[in-house]
Amino acid sequence: MRKIKIWRLLGLVPAFAGCSVVSEYRRPAAVTPSQWKNQASVQEPAAEKIASNWWKQFGSTELDRLIAEALGNNMDLTAAKERIRQFRALAKIAGAPLWPAVNASGNFDYTDRPRSARATGAGGGSEVWQGGWNVAYEVDLWGGLRAGRDAALAEADTARFNLESLRLVVMSDVAQAYFAILGLKERRRIAEDNLDNIGEVLDIIVSRFEAGGASALDVAQQRTERANAAASVASLEQQMAQSENALAVLLGRAPQQFRVGESSLRPILLPKPHPSPSATLLDRRPDIRGAEAQLIAAQANIGVARAAFYPRLQLGADNVFATAASSQPAGMAWLITASLMQPIFQGGRLEGELERTLARRTELLEMYRQTILTAYREVEDALALGSRSTLRRNALLQSVDSAKQAYELARDRYLAGAVDYQTLLNVQRSLFNAQDSEVQAHVDVLSASVLLFKALGGGWNG
Repeated sequence: MRKIKIWRLLGLVPAFAGCSVVSEYRRPAAVTPSQWKNQASVQEPAAEKIASNWWKQFGSTELDRLIAEALGNNMDLTAAKERIRQFRALAKIAGAPLWPAVNASGNFDYTDRPRSARATGAGGGSEVWQGGWNVAYEVDLWGGLRAGRDAALAEADTARFNLESLRLVVMSDVAQAYFAILGLKERRRIAEDNLDNIGEVLDIIVSRFEAGGASALDVAQQRTERANAAASVASLEQQMAQSENALAVLLGRAPQQFRVGESSLRPILLPKPHPSPSATLLDRRPDIRGAEAQLIAAQANIGVARAAFYPRLQLGADNVFATAASSQPAGMAWLITASLMQPIFQGGRLEGELERTLARRTELLEMYRQTILTAYREVEDALALGSRSTLRRNALLQSVDSAKQAYELARDRYLAGAVDYQTLLNVQRSLFNAQDSEVQAHVDVLSASVLLFKALGGGWNG
């Protein structure tokens, strides 16, 4: 009679199997601007895809080597890879309830006979062997178990997308740090040249002072300029040392073992990535995909919380066999079970968990939308920086040429006594400021290109 009831219960499984309470995920609608505000009005059409090794377009073999080293040795990337392994293991654990659990057990008992019985020749002790196995399986009537597995898989995807986002950040940081160091080297060279020029002018002023053609104030003022120029050189060397230390850490190296070999920005090429339509960022940026994967996990967790309100059907089968002695036949027993459990009162636990998962999904939805807006802003920032810094550098290049001519003229006329010292000093400062600003603008132009590659997803296609 019991077997009939069990099989009747099992016959209901197909009827319940299609009654999933898990909602299907749909990508949320997102605002997609029709064009970029800071994009040049006339330019080449957007490329279908950015090259995955986009940094090679700068034409620097040293930069190629540094980025390859960073991708292989950066410790944050190594840690992120291990996080992926952890989440994949958790996904495997979450998917385990979808399969039957099978266990086996066995034991052996030996009971010695009393000494008096052994004296009569009744034999030794008795042996009992027992063993068995059991199978337990929960039928996923409402899709809650599958939803739990799907949530864990989405979390594993999040970890994978986070790794790709971090790789992009590391590549961008290495390139920007490298260009900044080259810029600092050039600025130091300019500062050293300026220091030499100031020293030469100081010698001229001292000679003129001794001849009565200059005042002691002129000498003191030029010595002040020389001291300030020496301080500028020391400050730039400090910045360069700190930047090299930071770059060494990105490469996974000890700072004491690292120096940048190149010394000039001039050989660096300037690639011009063209931004693709804004809608493509939803698939081309790993941080957006990561935010969406979290949203998918939250959607699945809502299904888990909803399924907890409904009955749970658990099936089981046990097999036990035993033998008391080798001369006796073994005994065997089977037990097949099926149980249906319906939550009645849980003190608000189930309702609270559902409310939590719904609120979590709403939170992640806003975070997803914020990630998209941040991506749009980063593209616009990179475009604005690229266009404005290019204009600024072009203007400064002209300023440098003019300042060089003015300095040479002022120096010659000062020697001839045609202009006073203050005029020479002002022209001298203008030349240094123009040269120093032009290098900084050059670094900004290159950084803008790097930032645009990064903002467009850096050639990643997951």
